[in-house]
Amino acid sequence: MKKIVILLCSLLCTACMAPEKIIEMQGISTIIGFDFLDDNTFKGTISLLQFDRKEENTSVTLSAEGTTSKQIRQKLEEQTSHDITSGQLRTILFNKNMAATVGISSFLDTMQRDSSISSLIFLAITDNAEETINNTNYEEYPEMGSYIYQLLDKHEKKEMLVNSNLHDFITTLYEIGIDPTLPIINNANGVAPSIDGVALFKEDKIVGSISLINTLYIKLFTNNKAFLGDITVEIATEELEKRGMAELNLSKSDSYKITLHPIKYKGNIEIKNPEFVHLNATISVSTLEFQPSTSVKNKDSLKKMEQLIGEALNKEFRYILEELKNLNTDPIGIGRKIRSIRKYSHLTEGDLRQNYSALKIKPNIQVEIKRTGLVD
Repeated sequence: MKKIVILLCSLLCTACMAPEKIIEMQGISTIIGFDFLDDNTFKGTISLLQFDRKEENTSVTLSAEGTTSKQIRQKLEEQTSHDITSGQLRTILFNKNMAATVGISSFLDTMQRDSSISSLIFLAITDNAEETINNTNYEEYPEMGSYIYQLLDKHEKKEMLVNSNLHDFITTLYEIGIDPTLPIINNANGVAPSIDGVALFKEDKIVGSISLINTLYIKLFTNNKAFLGDITVEIATEELEKRGMAELNLSKSDSYKITLHPIKYKGNIEIKNPEFVHLNATISVSTLEFQPSTSVKNKDSLKKMEQLIGEALNKEFRYILEELKNLNTDPIGIGRKIRSIRKYSHLTEGDLRQNYSALKIKPNIQVEIKRTGLVD
């Protein structure tokens, strides 16, 4: 009897086994990109790794047109004898025009429903997804999917990106009072793709962009563990003279440049009322470079330098905040902070959008020089 039971169990287990997959028959997708054509038609481009010893190339790029991602996938399958698998898909690229015109949420919804695709897959924006994937000016990686993955992965590990994966983007997209961002991949002729900036979204559509360096003003209030990046501040010589700083023997037209390395920081969104907000932040830094070279040793000069740097950062931050208000995008999450206060929790997404452009926002960044590097 025991033998019969064991035999039946073994037969059942065999019946439940997944179908055999032969590695030589697999086309492993590492990156897919979508371009907007016209009349609601899209082009999908995919890079496949293949391990068939009969094939000369280890990777191949395929493109197909369709009205949905599933239709594009079906047409891509028709172009190869390999089974296209998504288990190693690491990056999805979206054409900038597509993201600005029709949005990307419908494509992301499909990706979310595919159990073989990780929620940590990278998302990025580029001018032309097909051209970016077909770029051959990359480094030692076997194909473009691997290169772009390593590029984005490096920046994410260094906490230089705000939103970069599917999970972060979707979470921010559907949260009231904050808008997502995505890295922009630049695909210039003759060079490998690089991160050129960060796309600003209003809901699921691009409305503008910001430089990667200037995302420090977003990270101050959204991620207290992110790397802000080294900061270069430019101060007019006449401003130094007004504060009685050490003479630098520069003409009136010249400026004084300081490069700073953030050690730690803390940001806080202070809601005075639904119409008035303070963005308070403190940044402790070490100085890396002075141009022209000088020494700031006494406490009085150091204090004045801290004030000048703070004023320069606040001036730039005010300009960026005005741009964000004009675009009606809120990557800092000011609306989310307003809604977190009980008496304002009834405000809807529409209420926050309507009030955002008229919102009075006062930045208040204070800088403390903890170390003066090699200057001393």
